[in-house]
Amino acid sequence: MTTVFNKNTWIKALLGAFIFLSFSCEEKDELVVISTPYGDMTAVLYDDTPIHKENFLKLTKSGQYDSVLFHRVIENFMIQTGDVSTGVAEEAVDYTLDAEFLPEKYIHVKGALAAARTGDAVNPQKKSSGSQFYIVQGETYDDEGLATRAERRYSLKINGLFTRMYRSDRYPELREKVEYHRMKSEEDSTYDFNAAYQQLILNSIGLIEEEFGDQTDPGYPDWAKKIYATTGGVPHLDAEYTVFGKVVEGLEVIDKIAAVQTNQRDKPLEDIRMTVKVIEVPKSQVTKKYGIEYPEKK
Repeated sequence: MTTVFNKNTWIKALLGAFIFLSFSCEEKDELVVISTPYGDMTAVLYDDTPIHKENFLKLTKSGQYDSVLFHRVIENFMIQTGDVSTGVAEEAVDYTLDAEFLPEKYIHVKGALAAARTGDAVNPQKKSSGSQFYIVQGETYDDEGLATRAERRYSLKINGLFTRMYRSDRYPELREKVEYHRMKSEEDSTYDFNAAYQQLILNSIGLIEEEFGDQTDPGYPDWAKKIYATTGGVPHLDAEYTVFGKVVEGLEVIDKIAAVQTNQRDKPLEDIRMTVKVIEVPKSQVTKKYGIEYPEKK
């Protein structure tokens, strides 16, 4: 009996060691946990947006995201944070990141992590902020609503391109027209400068497309339409801002933060600060639990 017992114990020990080594050798991913007074959010950062993922992990591991404020909150839109000057670092980063758009895979669905940036007029390459990011709340859209969002995306793009052109020395006639309407509005308080400005942009579409090519909005693929109709999000930002991750646990925290009272500049009346930590999880578990598919290594 003693021999059998020892043999069984030895087999169990070997099996346990094998399982342990299997888990130890399995490739892991680095997820992030964003802790707030309203709860925790666990997020996956995408391997195929490596610039943004590496930068986010660097800022997290160095503690620069600790105590940083959610400084811009708009219900049914997004919650924004990441300005490290509002946290322990007390100084903003001085760099930007190249855009990593993958709209055929990653869209502005509820829970998406995306990089903030300055507008097209001063940032035509759509480069991302070196630290600021937002988490999408959004809302659901039917086909009619998505058509409206596509029009909104088109309008934002055309406005940005027009602004670049009229600020350029190559198009003095556009600057003259803008200044004409500005002067009219200063002379006559009833003159609608915004309406005149928008009409000027519409009248300049031919010139804009001559300079930058066809700007027709592509709309949304069927798979994205289904997501926006059920889960919701902010579709007009697709292919305009880099989506580099996704909240996989704690979506309710987004709703809680989005519902807080804010001032006229969308800043919460009471400070909401976060801390961020990194956790290692086997990639197979991430795929099984959250449905995240990893790109094949080349």
